[in-house]
Amino acid sequence: MDDNDDVEKSEQPYQLYYFPIPGRAESSRVVLSLANLSWNDNQIDGKEYVQMKSDGQLPWGLVPMLRTPNGILAESSAILRYIGGMVGLIPSDPFQVAKVNEFIDGMEPFSRVLSGTFGIDDVEEKANARRAVFNAKGDGTKNLKLLQRKITESSTGWAASTDKMNIADIKIFTELFGLFSGNYDGVDKSILADYPGLLEYHDKVANEPRMVAHYADPLSDSLQWTYQPGAFADLL
Repeated sequence: MDDNDDVEKSEQPYQLYYFPIPGRAESSRVVLSLANLSWNDNQIDGKEYVQMKSDGQLPWGLVPMLRTPNGILAESSAILRYIGGMVGLIPSDPFQVAKVNEFIDGMEPFSRVLSGTFGIDDVEEKANARRAVFNAKGDGTKNLKLLQRKITESSTGWAASTDKMNIADIKIFTELFGLFSGNYDGVDKSILADYPGLLEYHDKVANEPRMVAHYADPLSDSLQWTYQPGAFADLL
């Protein structure tokens, strides 16, 4: 079966599928826009996700998923690397490429810190479980400390000490600060007050000209406030 037959065709050759939140797909949305590709952001709900999974449209049973002119591509980091290469967000030096990939892979534990909470039905119980993730000994706290240390070790301010923004910066920026957007009960942005190095990094990425242009007109009811310059200024 041809992958191209699995998803409804469109005049726009690139079709991204994910839920209507930043989450794992926000980095894909950013690089697709920066690459000036003709693409569509298909924001699906839980029912549509289950149907796509049941129909075998998702190669690994997960979203985000991207339909390209060459076939279907899954996994957020794979999409990020593929599209990021089109827009000059990957260094040319092999060692720097490896260091960028090291950051992307090293980010994964943080990306999963709330994974054990999504199956909790009671809202207050879920919120308490998430607060515990960011207590003194929680995995969220451990990962934030590690991320801050790794980022502040950079000689340029960009992840992996590259001369300019790279795909690892896109992933860190979207996933780290998206977690504190208010979308997750129990995870308050005030947590970041203990991480001045991460807040400085936020301002560096948020003020990068391409990022400023990308988020220039956030929807009033969206979670994109978290990607605006000065979004966490009150915590500094």
